[in-house]
Amino acid sequence: MAMEAVRLNAGLPVYEAAHATHVYEPLLTALFAEVFQVFGLNLLAARIVMSIFALALIIFFSDIFCSGKSRACSAIALLLFLGINFRTNLIFFSTQPDWIAALLAIVALYVWTTRKSSLLLSFVSVALFLCAMLCKQTSAAFALVPLVYVLLWKRPLQLRDLALSLLPTMSILLAVAAIRSLWPQMFTAMVTIPASIKVYPGRAWNVTLYLFATFPIFLIALWSIWQSRNSLTEGERWILSALIVFLPVSIWTTCKSGSGYNSLLFAYLAMTALFVARLEAIFHWLRSLSIQRRPVAAIAMALAILASFFLQFDQAVALLSVRHGDEKYDIAVALARNLKSVISPQDPTIAYRANGYFGRSLFFELDTHAVEGNWPEQLPMSILQELGKRRLRHPGP
Repeated sequence: MAMEAVRLNAGLPVYEAAHATHVYEPLLTALFAEVFQVFGLNLLAARIVMSIFALALIIFFSDIFCSGKSRACSAIALLLFLGINFRTNLIFFSTQPDWIAALLAIVALYVWTTRKSSLLLSFVSVALFLCAMLCKQTSAAFALVPLVYVLLWKRPLQLRDLALSLLPTMSILLAVAAIRSLWPQMFTAMVTIPASIKVYPGRAWNVTLYLFATFPIFLIALWSIWQSRNSLTEGERWILSALIVFLPVSIWTTCKSGSGYNSLLFAYLAMTALFVARLEAIFHWLRSLSIQRRPVAAIAMALAILASFFLQFDQAVALLSVRHGDEKYDIAVALARNLKSVISPQDPTIAYRANGYFGRSLFFELDTHAVEGNWPEQLPMSILQELGKRRLRHPGP
């Protein structure tokens, strides 16, 4: 992914028929290109920038749901949203675009809910939805939330409200159609190839059971709503609308070949948001208990929170010490400088740092040349052809 940004900075085409790029969206490449313009090819800088976006989303979420509430509520909300990091393979420190896509889409939703018939704010909201989709494809699901909200909560249902709620979704569809017409190579990378990745529907039940059974604070939030005699707040209605969208979308993406726990990020954000929105009601219920029952309930609540965020703590911490041969990286670059010809498809940055060669990425080529939705068993012909050309250009070892 980093080398694609370097290609962009060098004026080389990122989207072309003869070149396989990553399956994320073009704004990620553009963002990394700007980072590398400032810091050079520095992967740590890229991770820090993505972590800043993640932290911005967490602070924004905490401010939305704890506005006008106690500082304790804000502090707990901040910690809870930070805790999602332990359920998503430490994606807070990753260069994957999930957090920045979620930030853009959630700001878009917030602007949409507060626009008050403003044409300018409606335009800003739609633009943010499009930017989120151009960071990661699945964030397009955020555009469905206004439609679900109108169908669930608007009574009487008016045709004008329904038409307006379709605007974000239709805008994304029109944007994708325009890209397909004007830039087919980009469409292939951002739609065709990701759509060809195999989905295993048989995993859906296990993923669903895992999601609910290992995140008990969500069940507590639902129980709190069921027990409450008060009507739902506007924020809670929006969260429930988001859950209807993100639970199936997150489960479906987790069932795709090669997916990981980061695919559940959008679901975890919505589930945690519901619990945070119900925090004061839950605290009020705890205070209403008898002196004998209150400590037991408080301990059970604390255990539910710990279980929700630290169930995979050992796996998450183990990721911090995984090196993947990083200590040998400089040695590999130094050796590559002394070779007449070298390609490094598993890590194209090695050949680039050694002699400025822009090589192919093995992983991108495997994605592009998938067989029945999975990576092929043999090396793609594009990699073999690249190796053959380099040998012919520089005969010898």
